[in-house]
Amino acid sequence: MSSRLTGRVRQAMLARQSLSSGLAWTAAAVVLPTALRLAIDGERSGFPFVTYFPAIALAALFLGWRYGALVALLSAVAAWLLFMHGEPPLIETPEGAAILALSVLSCVLLIFIGETLRQTFIELEEVSTREELLNAELRHRMKNMLAVVGSLSSLTHRHADPEKAHIAFAERLAALDRATSLLGGDSTVACALPDLAEEALRPFQSDYDIRLSGAPQQVHRDCCVPAVLALHELATNAIKYGALSVPHGWVELEWGEREGGMVTLRWREYGGPPVVKPERRGLGSRILSMHSAATSFKIDFAPDGVRCEMQLKAT
Repeated sequence: MSSRLTGRVRQAMLARQSLSSGLAWTAAAVVLPTALRLAIDGERSGFPFVTYFPAIALAALFLGWRYGALVALLSAVAAWLLFMHGEPPLIETPEGAAILALSVLSCVLLIFIGETLRQTFIELEEVSTREELLNAELRHRMKNMLAVVGSLSSLTHRHADPEKAHIAFAERLAALDRATSLLGGDSTVACALPDLAEEALRPFQSDYDIRLSGAPQQVHRDCCVPAVLALHELATNAIKYGALSVPHGWVELEWGEREGGMVTLRWREYGGPPVVKPERRGLGSRILSMHSAATSFKIDFAPDGVRCEMQLKAT
């Protein structure tokens, strides 16, 4: 029961009020204390503002400081008209001036405390929501990561020479690590070009002629891992069999502006030996044949050099 009540109070405090709703609650915050004051002490005696203080604090807490200030102002008018009519102004006597000053100070403090508590609850709610998003993001990444690592391990050992399988697997894990590093440590939802291409090809660029060209582009986070793995496989295959296997060969990777919500990357090999389409599909071919809502790959084993076109979802 207590937790349910706390939840409702929290929900009411965080709810966004429309102007009409805020004004209606403001009117209630003035009318109810006035009725209570009349019921308790209908005479013109006692401290005229005492029943209004809780209403001012609650208005600031649940509606914000502006409504709290409005309640304070309207309460002062109601108290003056109903409980102080015909009496000399408070400002004319030292005691009255002290009462007025204390009343104003009390209202200011109540509004300040209410607004501070309200902002604290709002910030705590934002932190809680952010933590939930981060946890969901972490679970999503871990699930995908385990699936990718499992597939890389299984396919690498199935298609690679047993003596070299661990080396190939380590290289692909390194490429996977570079891909995940692009996603950042928080709730980042995109990775960028040319960072993606540079990280994927960083182990090769110092020793081989790989030329990158294209304007900066943001692509969806789900593109990052498959794109980096695909570029890693293309570079590895080019070193083993393609343009990068000879001294004068080179590779061009270019991308243009987004079209239809996608960014197109084009991998082209030049100056290499004649290309022969492989008779069986290895892991690289399997990676390059992956398709999803965020990525698609199309590879062409042209005799004068491998061509690959990648479609990555833009953000």
